Amino acid sequence: MKPTQEMNISLVWCLLVLSFAIKVLFSLTTHYFKVEDGGERSVCVTFGFFFFVKAMAVLIVTENYLEFGLETGFTNFSDSAMQFLEKQGLESQGPVSKLTFKFFLAIFCSLIGAFLTFPGLRLAQMHLDALNLATEKITQTLLHINFLAPLFMVLLWVKPITKDYIMNPPLGKESVPL
Repeated sequence: MKPTQEMNISLVWCLLVLSFAIKVLFSLTTHYFKVEDGGERSVCVTFGFFFFVKAMAVLIVTENYLEFGLETGFTNFSDSAMQFLEKQGLESQGPVSKLTFKFFLAIFCSLIGAFLTFPGLRLAQMHLDALNLATEKITQTLLHINFLAPLFMVLLWVKPITKDYIMNPPLGKESVPL
């Protein structure tokens, strides 16, 4: 095959990993829904609605504050889709509107949030148990750092933190990116 006709195989692997992870989370959530006696079902639904509202609030924030790249990604996708449809001989304004795209993205985020509710609660309980069993201060400090590491990764998406303090840190007279 010509190099222009080849497909990037890493995309296939990423999609496989995502599909298997979502399948496991979905089967775990269906197990919680089958239990009649617990409050797991209502907690999953409540957290699903909570994450839906949270995702809608995050998607309203402009690209000046959160650097997701949705605006440029959506524009590139729409342009490519319109070119593809024109080559096929179809007239179209684009695949979907930006509002519809963000709405379906918020629904997807709420489903993922609902699926991750109980694993997150189990992780928090495991963290508390590990803190109760740890006696040394250095071990407790490392456990706290391990628990808060995902929060630090999420904060890297906030544009003022990333662009101002990481890409151009104020290190005296020099401005060297970290």
